[in-house]
Amino acid sequence: MKRFIPTSVALILLSVSLSACSPAETSKSLDQYLNQEVSWTECPEDLLVEVDQQSSLFKSVTPDCSTVLVPANYETSSAENKEFGIALMRISKAAESDYQGTLFINPGGPGGSGIEQLQWSNFPNGLVKHFDIVGFDPRGVGASQFTDGSEIKCSDELDYRTYFEGEASPSNFEEYQASIPLSDEYYNDCVDRNPLWWTLSTSNVVDDLDVMRQVITGDEPLNFIGTSYGTTIAGLYVSKYPENVGKIVLDSPTTVDEDPIKSAVENYKAMETKLNSYLDYYAEQEGKTSAEAWQDLLYVKQMADDDELIGYAGLVPSDTEPSLMVSSESLLSRGILALNYFPEQDAKEEFAKAIKEAIDYRSNWAFEFYALRMDGYDPESLKGSSLSAKKLKRTNSFEIMTIVNSMDYSPEELSIEDQKKMAKQMKAVAPKLYALNLDSSGYQYYGESLGVDWVSIANEDDSIPDPPTTPLIRENNSGKKLLIVGSIYEAVTPYQFSKDTAKLLKSPLISVESSTHGPAAGYDIPCLNDVLIDFFVNDIVPGDMTCKA
Repeated sequence: MKRFIPTSVALILLSVSLSACSPAETSKSLDQYLNQEVSWTECPEDLLVEVDQQSSLFKSVTPDCSTVLVPANYETSSAENKEFGIALMRISKAAESDYQGTLFINPGGPGGSGIEQLQWSNFPNGLVKHFDIVGFDPRGVGASQFTDGSEIKCSDELDYRTYFEGEASPSNFEEYQASIPLSDEYYNDCVDRNPLWWTLSTSNVVDDLDVMRQVITGDEPLNFIGTSYGTTIAGLYVSKYPENVGKIVLDSPTTVDEDPIKSAVENYKAMETKLNSYLDYYAEQEGKTSAEAWQDLLYVKQMADDDELIGYAGLVPSDTEPSLMVSSESLLSRGILALNYFPEQDAKEEFAKAIKEAIDYRSNWAFEFYALRMDGYDPESLKGSSLSAKKLKRTNSFEIMTIVNSMDYSPEELSIEDQKKMAKQMKAVAPKLYALNLDSSGYQYYGESLGVDWVSIANEDDSIPDPPTTPLIRENNSGKKLLIVGSIYEAVTPYQFSKDTAKLLKSPLISVESSTHGPAAGYDIPCLNDVLIDFFVNDIVPGDMTCKA
């Protein structure tokens, strides 16, 4: 079951999957790509988000769009000579006398759409007055697909089944083992459908970005705001193309720690703090103690494990509510994880309502919605009393995320001793989260990973580059100061990651008194907006400072 985290080894992925691969030299001739001409034209309707999702700024401008061609693989010419068309959207408001350059943006993921981010964002006037702002969909994401019309996407049906078939928290080895055949089928089927799946690496995305920089801006250095995984792109770009660095912001940086255990434990610790805040709020609303709130969550988890929760998703109808479906434990846990991307107060309120609904009505409806939407599903497509009755509709964001993370960095498997050591550390810093990921029996599998995954497939195929076993050692030899922004109380990329990144890249840290993931990308914190305008427009590099949200 691909969303099931059975071993302490897999828990590493919560954090170290945010790292990127080591820089590699580009050997394939790029002349045909660097000499292409970019034509900006009216944006097609299918690239526009719903009007109610567009920012007031975006509604006030007329964006234009373009496509830049890039090779499927930069390292060799063996990728069937296929190409990606990288889709871009631009806001251009600067008068000729005010124009200072082009600013690229990326919202993270992996799998996030920069074209959509451009339409959501209310960029401060001080930026748009001086910069063209360009959002792009990285290769494989959204509108940036192969030029022959194909895309990298796995089976919707197999993907959907992985939420419901098998035990999310097995009580013994046999239950763990029983989940593997479906997972293997999913991976093998996806590889058969997508022989070039492995080209979705951050190294290739960074090379794409430099092609875009050159064909769009000529000799201009890269100005870039990357959020979350976008900071992985930014960090690798600075390391790989130091001579082309302009003004770059890393907003909620991913980990730069070489120790995968340490990063995973730090991530777990931050998520435990967030979970406790949800439980405390729920307890306050229900007039209960925090301990009673925790027992309520464990009760809901056990109902999910016993197939007693119901919802609109699922594979089989409920015996007691035939119009609804038997839900799953994996959707409960992923739904809670999805709340970490919400504004703090919204997350608390949604958690409290969802737990109460689960206890009062056995409903997992809310957590299903959050989890499936996070994984790229259109929740409206999941209605129906059987799999055949559902009209599954989803993006390929989950494939993008897992493929990119796997091809960027795959640490050597830990010994059983080290697996137990890591599990002990996680339990010490995050006892509730640790318990939430285990069966009530306390069973946990220790040993080598079973079944296939992207890493094992790549390692066994001589035509595919092996994923690096060491993370990117980010370095800043550009001679430029970057800008590092981090929320002090967030859980997705803990504040410690921001502090580590600022130290490593010898750049100032803008600390934000907030729990928001990607605080700069919201463009709704006046202090941060002022810092960004000073940095990009006025060439003012601040020292370390703190902004209030």
